[in-house]
Amino acid sequence: MKKTPRTQNIRIYGAALLMRNLVALVQEIDGVRTAEDIEFIHRMRVATRRLRSALPLFGPLIASKQYSTWIKFIRGITRALGEARDADVQIDHISKFLQPLKPPERAGVKRLLLRLQQRRSLMQNDVIKALERFEKSKIVPDMAEKLAPLDIFKDMIEPNEPELLQLAKISIQEKLAAFLDYEPFIHQPERVTELHAMRIAAKRLRYTMEYFAPLYKNELKSNLKVLRTSQELLGDIHDCDVWISFIPVFAEEERRRTQDYFGHTKPFNRILPGLQYYLECRQIDRGNLYGSFVGSWESWQQQGVWINLQITLDEALVEGQNALAAEVELVPEPVDEE
Repeated sequence: MKKTPRTQNIRIYGAALLMRNLVALVQEIDGVRTAEDIEFIHRMRVATRRLRSALPLFGPLIASKQYSTWIKFIRGITRALGEARDADVQIDHISKFLQPLKPPERAGVKRLLLRLQQRRSLMQNDVIKALERFEKSKIVPDMAEKLAPLDIFKDMIEPNEPELLQLAKISIQEKLAAFLDYEPFIHQPERVTELHAMRIAAKRLRYTMEYFAPLYKNELKSNLKVLRTSQELLGDIHDCDVWISFIPVFAEEERRRTQDYFGHTKPFNRILPGLQYYLECRQIDRGNLYGSFVGSWESWQQQGVWINLQITLDEALVEGQNALAAEVELVPEPVDEE
């Protein structure tokens, strides 16, 4: 997009959004390094994801030469944080699942928790190394230098600026179309890959809607609520799918480990009931979650949720264009003094 006087609002709006998430990222670095609370890495990961998602929208106008480099380094730290965060979530989930269990199921789930904790411990070195690389890249001060001169004008933004609303409409519609492309797979519970991809598309759509929500009278609250529910259900379904495929592999690894250590597999029989029980629970949960998602989707379709979102985007843009036209009409013509 070519820079013009009217795109200045887009630059300011984008700079304020990026700066907010850059600050959020920096605030979590020390906590991620010490790993005393799993929420530090969660918040930092979210901040990096939002930055990476927003940079293609606003980067070309704010820092046309640097923004692709920013994305590269942010993608690297996001990847390192993502693996650790996924492990943290799994450990938290298994810890809660383990608490009420008694023999014979307890031993197998306890072994699963132990292996997850061992794996997460090894990941921390990779996380720290990724943080060090990120800090050495000087991306944070480089971004701050570009964003700060624009960020200070954020309170002067005109929310009904047509070019800003046009960018919002195009961006949201693009992500909505990508999300709805997976609709044909909703009634096919065996399409694990497609349902997972739909979850990712839902996340990208939600981020984009949240970027531009302040431009709209209702801040897209009802649509965002639906989208969050959709993303959460699809995410929980994906978590079940991961466990369902992982447990048989884990069980075989433990069987082989037992064979190598003891020379036979009798001790493995002690943990097998717990692993089988957990797998069955995940399969039941998956069915229930899938049913909830399909039911919710059909309800949203009846309510016209996605059509109403399109209408909201169109109406806001028309109002912005009308306001601009009225503003131009009110500007007095120059007086010829001769």
